[in-house]
Amino acid sequence: MTAPPGLSLIELLSMPDPDVNRIINTFVTRFNHVYGIPGTDLWDITCDDWQRYEFLGDRVLTLIVAQSLFTRRAGVLDEGRMTKILSGAVSNRALDALTRQPGKEAFARLIPKAISENPYGERITGGAFEAFIGALYCEVGLDDVAYFVNAIMGDLLAAHDPEENAIGDLQESLQKQGQPLPEYREVARIGPDHRPSFTYRVVCNGEVRGEGSGETARQAKQAAAGQALRRIRQAGPEQDR
Repeated sequence: MTAPPGLSLIELLSMPDPDVNRIINTFVTRFNHVYGIPGTDLWDITCDDWQRYEFLGDRVLTLIVAQSLFTRRAGVLDEGRMTKILSGAVSNRALDALTRQPGKEAFARLIPKAISENPYGERITGGAFEAFIGALYCEVGLDDVAYFVNAIMGDLLAAHDPEENAIGDLQESLQKQGQPLPEYREVARIGPDHRPSFTYRVVCNGEVRGEGSGETARQAKQAAAGQALRRIRQAGPEQDR
């Protein structure tokens, strides 16, 4: 896509904390400049093409989330749990909620007038996200889209997986035992600045109880807390007094 100057979509997508509004605004501006009417506020695309992108984006999104669950470092998930998390995280309701989060107003630009006039109901915002993902996939490929999806859907995946609240569960477990709150210490940060990998250890009552890695500090802390929780549960109550 040849478009007006500025940061490329790949550069925006690969930032450690991607700015969703900036990415969408850049995408719509450049897409319209090349394929539609430059200066149009909404994504200038036909209803048929939007639906084709939605079809593709649904498959791409499902693959990315499935791969993320399959390769999760905090522990191996069985098929049943992966299926449950996947179906919840990529549902129309979940994607609709994602696009309506405060600070993500630019998602409205992904709904062309021709689509908003169709009887999509509550599917429309989730469909807009899927269409966007499909179009991004065609422009930049799977790797950069996957990084972006994992970055903005971390909380959504956590909401559909009770064990992903490991940080809160660990804190609650220690408080019930009368122990001090856990401490999280960064022990490694590797990789390029635009795509680092973090490793954290969690210290409980002066003892290292878990270590985890992730593409964000939050993911690494969750992984460390998850490992600590499993060790505490395996040890049993007698050993944690």
